[in-house]
Amino acid sequence: MIRLADMSGPFYDPRKPFRNWSSFPFTQIDLPTAPYVDQGQLDVGVERACAHLEALRAQGYTGVVIDNMAHLVTFDGAPWPVYTADSPFRLRALAYRAAFGRLFARAATLGMEVYVTTDMQWSTPPLRLAVGELRADSPRLAELNRLAMSELLTTMPEVAGLVVRVGEAGGAHNQGGDYCGHMLYTSPSAMRALIETLLPVCERHSRRLIVRTWSVGIGELGDLICSPERYAEVFGGLSSPNLLASVKHGPADFFRLMPHNPTLGLPGPRQIVELQNRREYELFGMVPSSVSELHRAALARAAADPQCAGIWAWNATGGWGGGRAALGEGGWSLWTELSSALTAALAQDVELDADAFVRGWLGGQESEGRSRGPEDVSLRQRESIRGHLSKLPTSPPDSRLLTPDPWSEALTDLYMDSAELIERGWYMGRLPGAVESLGGIHLSPLLWVWWMRPTSALPIWAYLADAVGDVEGAIRAAGDAAARAEAHARRLAELAPQGDERATQLVDSARYLASALEISHAARALMLPLMGAAWRADRPTRAALRAASRRALTTLSAHHATWAGRSDLPPLEVAELERFALVLGHAPWRIWVQARATCAAVRRLRAAPPRRPGTSSPLGQAGTMLMTTALPWLSQRLNLLPSIFFESGPSISEWAQPKPRPSQAGQVRRPDAPRATLSADAAPRTTGARMPSSRPPG
Repeated sequence: MIRLADMSGPFYDPRKPFRNWSSFPFTQIDLPTAPYVDQGQLDVGVERACAHLEALRAQGYTGVVIDNMAHLVTFDGAPWPVYTADSPFRLRALAYRAAFGRLFARAATLGMEVYVTTDMQWSTPPLRLAVGELRADSPRLAELNRLAMSELLTTMPEVAGLVVRVGEAGGAHNQGGDYCGHMLYTSPSAMRALIETLLPVCERHSRRLIVRTWSVGIGELGDLICSPERYAEVFGGLSSPNLLASVKHGPADFFRLMPHNPTLGLPGPRQIVELQNRREYELFGMVPSSVSELHRAALARAAADPQCAGIWAWNATGGWGGGRAALGEGGWSLWTELSSALTAALAQDVELDADAFVRGWLGGQESEGRSRGPEDVSLRQRESIRGHLSKLPTSPPDSRLLTPDPWSEALTDLYMDSAELIERGWYMGRLPGAVESLGGIHLSPLLWVWWMRPTSALPIWAYLADAVGDVEGAIRAAGDAAARAEAHARRLAELAPQGDERATQLVDSARYLASALEISHAARALMLPLMGAAWRADRPTRAALRAASRRALTTLSAHHATWAGRSDLPPLEVAELERFALVLGHAPWRIWVQARATCAAVRRLRAAPPRRPGTSSPLGQAGTMLMTTALPWLSQRLNLLPSIFFESGPSISEWAQPKPRPSQAGQVRRPDAPRATLSADAAPRTTGARMPSSRPPG
């Protein structure tokens, strides 16, 4: 079985700003002027990644996935000019190719495969000029895609294949105007044509094409992630051994408490199952978030499915926000490293005693961590990381050879308990009145918070208040989970080895989990009774609403005071919820009217017939521009959508699917300038509002 893991974590520099985890940290490393990359950070990243490779191999992984083709191709062999000899895009690709070549060579030495990702369609300003109009049926674009892929596989022979994402691109994923994505392949016919373009290149080079089914609701393929019908339209009849489909284990993003993905096991190419160890929706690996039973269930189904060719574990990719604790010392936190090891072990033995494995692993890690100090790190390592202390991960020793100590036992108990704490306190358990899907997108059971940002969006809370059934029970569950997490933190604090910096960090991690669950409790106590009353048309008194506002503001303020200034464990982004609580305290009847109107709208929406993705937008170009400007303003004042939607994911222009227009070469003074200035029609829109998806980004 193929067992892949992603590889972006070791390349992050925690001293530089980072927020978007959806890809390799190109925004940290790419430079607008020569030499066009931060060679120092890139070299440090390669050295750390080589150590990371050894850790992954020891855990049981057989290969890695890394971004991206756009940063690795020069088009030197193209039949028409794309990049000039001194183009920043060409020189940058050569720099990444040289750096990644060292990493890929090390992977080959270790017997590990390497896969490179790409969005379809990606572009740079010179590429857009060379292609002309960006269309799914453009012969020139198809030829350049073939040339790029062939160049990658020829110049980097260690690359085992290409991983293609088509279901989300553009908007917040763009690097300004330099490296952009476009939602071109949004119908089954366009998708099959793309596969027919790329697959022969892989077959000719004896490599694999892995096509991801991730989609966020845009176009006819918006429900490809969870629709057997759409899956059959795209993959039916395709059986090349060089083609694989990569499918998330659930019907939406990496959430808990969801059914298995109904497209797994369907006829067509064999499949890779995607899993996530650094849980982006559960605080990015900054806190424990056990994957023991979640991944055991997914891997048990995979083991019994002849269509399953392997797994792909995400250890660094996905989400918006988080802090340095998510990166740890080597590109992952201890909690993510543990979940990665556990997932690999379960992939090899689904009947594994997870509790014993975790106890042995943590006991070995803590013993190893206390038995060595910075002086034990080799001179070569210290020189290569230039001040970054890198404690190389090791495989856990056999738990039978360890004498359990109270500290590692307490860590184990926290990790094993964390799944229930999160399911009850962060999620709301299984929602009795849940709606399976909306507009072809499978609804997440975790809607009240997006990554680090709780929302006050009234449609979401109206839905949750109706779906949860027992409002008071849901509030109590969050409070109980917060109290249990705090008890774990107190136990760890009592047992922590004195003077051990990592032990202090782990105690803080437990405290942070408890504090986050207190925010969950406060949000439920503020929003669920309000929306429950709105459903019943049972208007609360002004005094009751103002009291609820004060209680919420007290908790939000205490959380911020505790964690403000921490770059490793930053406070949750509670401004949206805080603003709502303030308005509720000052103008309770205004919020009450909004709540009642929202419940009426949600009732109508739930009664409406299902809509297939791809329904044409009524906006048009002028309407799209108006919505881009007006929707964030309306949403903030009427509490319509989570504010994070206007920062992350594809832009409204991608959702409205405007037809791209051709570039005009005469309007560009120098097509290879670092920030090429195209006409307004030719340049992709990279600012403005985003629209919601089942998971922006993925």
